[in-house]
Amino acid sequence: MKGRVLVVGLLALALAACEDRNKKAIEKIAHDEEILRRVGLAVNEVIRNAADCEVAKPLMAEAYQRIEDARGKVTGPASPQTLETLKTQVDRVAQVCP
Repeated sequence: MKGRVLVVGLLALALAACEDRNKKAIEKIAHDEEILRRVGLAVNEVIRNAADCEVAKPLMAEAYQRIEDARGKVTGPASPQTLETLKTQVDRVAQVCP
């Protein structure tokens, strides 16, 4: 009987540990999503104003800065690639508006 109680107790502890890891993973994803959302907003402003270089140039500086700031903050495996894709979009506008 004591063995069963011990096994049940150990299983409960193991399940709690798994839930903790899942919760932490979800929090990391949410953290990255928020950072990428902010960067995406800046990049979208650059793209939206690409036809007017005088407006787009200062927005590009802001977008590049947000991208660089985000590089050190994101932790997910796909987040650096997402940042690189966003940077490429800004680079394209920068080619049109030197």
